[in-house]
Amino acid sequence: MVFRNRIIMEHDRLPSSSVTVLPPYGSSLCQLCRSISLTEMRGPNLDRMQPHQPSLLALKESATDGCQLCGFILKALANPRQFDSFTTGDRSLAGHMALDSVSEQYPGRQISLVAWGAGDKGWLDRIRIITTGEIPEVEEVQGSESPACDPTMHPNYQLALSGSIDLFAFPEDPAAWHGDIKGRPLPRSAGDSDGDFELAKQWLSDCTFSHSPCQKKAVGETRLPTRVLDLGPSDGSEEPYLLETHGIPGRYITLSHTWGGEVPLTTTSSTITERKQCIPLALLPKTFHDAVIVSRKMNIRYLWIDSLCIIQDSKLDWEKESALMGDVYGRSYLTIAARGATNADIGCFISRPEEPPPCRLDYRSLDGCIEGQMYVRDPSFQLERIDKSPLDQRGWVLQERALSLRILYYGSQQLYWECASATIRQDGKFRDVDGDDLRSYSGFKEDWDFEPKSNPKFHGVDVDELPAGLQIDLAQYMGQWHLLVEEYTRRQLTFVSDKLPAIAGIAKKYQQLTGYTYAAGLWKEDLPSGLLWFRSGGRDAPISTHLPTWSWARFSGKVDFLSPSIGLLHAPDDSCKVTDLSYDTTDNLRNYGELSNARIQIEGRVVGTILVEDGPTALYETSLALFTKAGAAVGTPSFDEKEPRQEGFECFCLLIHGRLGSGAGLILEQVKGSKNVYRRIGYVGIPTTSMPDARDGRIAFSDVDPEVISII
Repeated sequence: MVFRNRIIMEHDRLPSSSVTVLPPYGSSLCQLCRSISLTEMRGPNLDRMQPHQPSLLALKESATDGCQLCGFILKALANPRQFDSFTTGDRSLAGHMALDSVSEQYPGRQISLVAWGAGDKGWLDRIRIITTGEIPEVEEVQGSESPACDPTMHPNYQLALSGSIDLFAFPEDPAAWHGDIKGRPLPRSAGDSDGDFELAKQWLSDCTFSHSPCQKKAVGETRLPTRVLDLGPSDGSEEPYLLETHGIPGRYITLSHTWGGEVPLTTTSSTITERKQCIPLALLPKTFHDAVIVSRKMNIRYLWIDSLCIIQDSKLDWEKESALMGDVYGRSYLTIAARGATNADIGCFISRPEEPPPCRLDYRSLDGCIEGQMYVRDPSFQLERIDKSPLDQRGWVLQERALSLRILYYGSQQLYWECASATIRQDGKFRDVDGDDLRSYSGFKEDWDFEPKSNPKFHGVDVDELPAGLQIDLAQYMGQWHLLVEEYTRRQLTFVSDKLPAIAGIAKKYQQLTGYTYAAGLWKEDLPSGLLWFRSGGRDAPISTHLPTWSWARFSGKVDFLSPSIGLLHAPDDSCKVTDLSYDTTDNLRNYGELSNARIQIEGRVVGTILVEDGPTALYETSLALFTKAGAAVGTPSFDEKEPRQEGFECFCLLIHGRLGSGAGLILEQVKGSKNVYRRIGYVGIPTTSMPDARDGRIAFSDVDPEVISII
């Protein structure tokens, strides 16, 4: 038997002592499942699929008869993963009901299997299950208003079911090194075994010495933060203590963790002297304790933890240190991220849940000379959802993640690695399999680039389709910023006053690269387009009385911007332009924190409008719309606050974006006693049409001359 030489890749460095011991090959497979071939499911050009059961009914019967894999496939079809890009949120319930309706009368069509993975090179980590059988032709039943499209499915459940099951192999097995299966079994250890530490050190070594992009960004020994924990020798012979560094050089590790609504061990004005003498390891919360262990294993002496390195009851110290937070993470040698911990007492080392037995399948090379084993994971076992992990719900973490050079994550099921050159999971799966919303464009550091010229694929920009005269750099930077804000605002903050400080580090990085002017979460160069945000996560009252009404940071909850298409977003109405931006700063964060007396001066077209709840609103198929008093349609409102607005409510609308596609503007209320001074109270979607008609909201502004107004 001939085996080719193999190279152990970064994702293959999985200590065999820490993985699940799998059961031997059993007899609980039907003949079709025994004949499954990776070659037939994949093809030499990734263009092949293998037919499986001839119908859903046959699949159900085989599963009932005891075929393990048919049972897995049935589960996958009934419960398509919410993060699966091929499915929608309602698909799970519909899949269950469609399968329940399968019968002799409605047997369903044939299903086929595709060995599939994400990425340009077909990263093989799962099997796609798809409906492939042809739809039989049927005569339309006389008198039927909506004949079924697929007579093999119940008329109420006309679905072409699909799903996926995870595929993995051991790294030393031919199915991995010859069959190119990238999926790996989950580790059994909690991240604290010798093998886990060796793996983490190997990832760090590879990044430090082999990753060119990371080497360019690396800072080596650097000026230490104001305070760090001095962990002493790596053998643990000394207790940690809080060190006032006075700027001495060194390498340090940062900890990214969530407080979880609970205050962990802190440094205060009354305890700082004690902390500088000794912080017994036994006194530390488990997450801090585990971070010390990891740092020592990595032979790094200094560790930075926010609650211990910032004086928590000193407003002056907090303002000073929070202003430096971006630099603290940006200059750290490594960030340890406690991804699976809900608070500081949970720890980095979390006991792994036992995985149900997988289904074992034979692997054979095309010529039959090489044999191995591959495995399918039980779909009832839920892999950790990265975008739903406790850490990734925290607002501060987005900045910590974006600015850190390299991150070692301790999840609830496995370790993860993230740097500018590689994204690695212990289970070997491709980076985007968990459907993290941010990851589709900026979640992983190898895709993250603050300089769009060097990585235009990050933004998905087709230059040929952009409007003439559009500033490409501006559009790319600001398109990226809007996506960041959308991701940031879905996250939670322990203190609402951190709304701007928690993203200030990223804003400073932008300013350093671009020279743009930042204020209250927006950029002067991005105005007026940057004003076109709307609330999509509730309508609670403002959390700040200082910030201007035009700032998204004035509110808690998620916000979205007009369009993910930066070409559209940066093509405002020709008549609308910002003529001035002014503000006063209130703290050490200067323009990166809270502002007062902020004001934007805009020249644009403003019309008086009235809220209408019936009649003409049928134009927009909604029960709530804005019209001029003369009856011209304007658009659909989205008010910033929840307070009820009755029919007849009067307000003003400013047209900002009026190009073909999706127009938008602001809903304003006039400040009493002040001419041409307004407050923002909402966002208005303005329909536009290729041929002007009653639905085109731009018509309401067509006879209005631009005027200069101020929005406070």
